[in-house]
Amino acid sequence: MSLLKVVKVPIDMLGSSEGVVAKEIATPGGVVILPMGVDISLFEASIGLLVKKMRECGIEYVYLNPPQQLSEDDIEAILENVYSDEDSLISKQKAKDVVKHVDSVFNNIRAEDEIRPEMVNAMTNLGSSLTEDLLRNPSVTLSLGKVQEADEYTFIHSFNVAVLTGFLANKLHPGHTEYIQKIVMGGIMHDLGKAKIPIEILNKPGPLKKDEFAQMQRHPEIGVSLAINSGVRDQDILSVISGHHEKWSGGGYPSHRKGEDIPETARIAAVADVFDALTARRVYKNAMPSRDAVTLILNDAGIHFDPRVARAMLVSLGLYPPGSIVSLSDGRIGIVISGGGKDLVRPTVMLMDSKKKKEDGGAPNFIDLKNEKSLCISSYLGQGDKRELGI
Repeated sequence: MSLLKVVKVPIDMLGSSEGVVAKEIATPGGVVILPMGVDISLFEASIGLLVKKMRECGIEYVYLNPPQQLSEDDIEAILENVYSDEDSLISKQKAKDVVKHVDSVFNNIRAEDEIRPEMVNAMTNLGSSLTEDLLRNPSVTLSLGKVQEADEYTFIHSFNVAVLTGFLANKLHPGHTEYIQKIVMGGIMHDLGKAKIPIEILNKPGPLKKDEFAQMQRHPEIGVSLAINSGVRDQDILSVISGHHEKWSGGGYPSHRKGEDIPETARIAAVADVFDALTARRVYKNAMPSRDAVTLILNDAGIHFDPRVARAMLVSLGLYPPGSIVSLSDGRIGIVISGGGKDLVRPTVMLMDSKKKKEDGGAPNFIDLKNEKSLCISSYLGQGDKRELGI
């Protein structure tokens, strides 16, 4: 696939234009206004101020690479080329083990109204194993599972939230293994209370009625009771279960706590919970691309989410989160495997021919754009960060 021709866009038309900045825009003094490689749509809220600044600097045009479109089949083909289980932070088998165990715990709660102690021990071991993987390599979102069937959602969601909470906890408190392990355990258990919510409410393909939502709002407290009755006493784990629906501004549930009165573990879990829910495909909605979900979370920082945790999500994932399929300014296509850190537009990319290189005995072809200033991302082509676990 070749790149589309760069187009010259008058600054007054930027608000209605799409594409990625192809040439850096800076003031006469060298202050960057628009960095090369950034999708212009990310500046939607501030485009008027940017245009005003450019006009003051005598800048009349911006050069954009128009957005390219890939079909789902195209995306699957690219993923097949560049992605294998060995590239993942967490293996499919380990993900399946967690999901199947959560499934069995839910079934046990529905049948016996409790969690057997040996099941808690197994969850603890799984949480410890996930934490070891998270600390070994922080490129996390390529490991998230994709929901295919309605009944799978809660179980796969529990795995994804465990991974994401551990990922964010490690970004906020690097190397604090015990803390990270507890928040991973909390992520695995965070929706236990949903085992006592009627299936027809859990899987309802549309908005819940007032009485149905009232039932759903009980699941954090039910989950805490189940966990305590099974022998869980750690407050960090329990706070994830009880507080992942609390909101920074105080409008959440069940306790309507606000700000730093909400335990940090719960504030981290709230971001992970919403991010995964947004990027999951359900019967009644399509999956939102990860980069759009990050933008939505940032827009809700200080209202729904702790701003510090929301910023950690952005800095960790960048403007092209892991799983983003991108074309580079030299025409090559690859998949983002690691965010750009403080440089949000320069992640690490694994090129489309990496699988072939491995089959030929060579190393995967990675490009860290922070170290390749002559290259940039010219187009965002799609998203492929969640994968079928084959449960």
